Amino acid sequence: MTDKKPVKFNWEISSVIICFLLYSNCTFSQFAHDSAHLPKSVSSLAVTDTSVTRFDSLTISPPLKVKSYFSIINDLLSSNKFINVQDAPVYFITGTRKSTGKEFVFYILCLTVLILALFKTFYQGYFNNLFRVFFNTSLRQTQLTDQLLQAKLPSLILNIFFAISAGIFLWLLFTFYQPPRLINKQALLPFCILGIGLLYFAKYCTLKFIGWISAMQQTVDSYIFIIFLVNKISGIVLVPFLVILAFSLPLWIRYITTIAIFVVALFFLSRYIKTYGLLENKLPLNPFHFLIYIVATEIIPIFILYKVTIDYLL
Repeated sequence: MTDKKPVKFNWEISSVIICFLLYSNCTFSQFAHDSAHLPKSVSSLAVTDTSVTRFDSLTISPPLKVKSYFSIINDLLSSNKFINVQDAPVYFITGTRKSTGKEFVFYILCLTVLILALFKTFYQGYFNNLFRVFFNTSLRQTQLTDQLLQAKLPSLILNIFFAISAGIFLWLLFTFYQPPRLINKQALLPFCILGIGLLYFAKYCTLKFIGWISAMQQTVDSYIFIIFLVNKISGIVLVPFLVILAFSLPLWIRYITTIAIFVVALFFLSRYIKTYGLLENKLPLNPFHFLIYIVATEIIPIFILYKVTIDYLL
């Protein structure tokens, strides 16, 4: 008689079988729950079609309709009341734009102010002595006068600066009161500057020649010094008037021009007074003869030059 061994209960196999059964039940219930929320066509397909074995738990929705870039732009343009895209386009024929700005005058005045600023920076002693000698009633301060006479380069620079400043002032007067017809307005500026420079260079050469002929070279040198001293001061004082005159309103131009001419006339009057005081001590000079000399050498040439400029250049 054979001995029967007791059957041992395998807990591992039992636990695997129980887990499998539970997982199958959960899966079936999930499928049934999801199929209830699907559309009829999809749910029927899930039930009838045996090839489908698994569905995603998410609800299936129809695809969105995506608009193109051009359709979006057209919709925005059509809905904008400030942009008319429905009517036919309208075009205009325009001519060449004429510039009416004052850029040329602005840069010319900036260059003028820059020259004066650099001169005052590098020759500050000469600049200060120039005003001290000018506002002194007598020119007997030989020390300051000799310092100004010995400084040749600063004197030449300020003489050129006077030609530039006076030339720009004359050019602005022509532009406002007598616009050029034969040449360009901007091309007239170099002629004004060169005209002032050549006028005083010719005067300097003439006075030097007269002093050499008459053997009064020292007196003539003092007279030349007074002339160019007043010119230097006039060129410096004209700078603010140039800026105001160039950018002022048309209503103010006449008043600013009158004030500027009055100030320049005062400087020239002081030059004649200083010259007469200098020549009276060295020459037997009659005031009437001196007045005739001033009219013949100072006033009449300016009017002749103005007449020639108006008739042949403008």
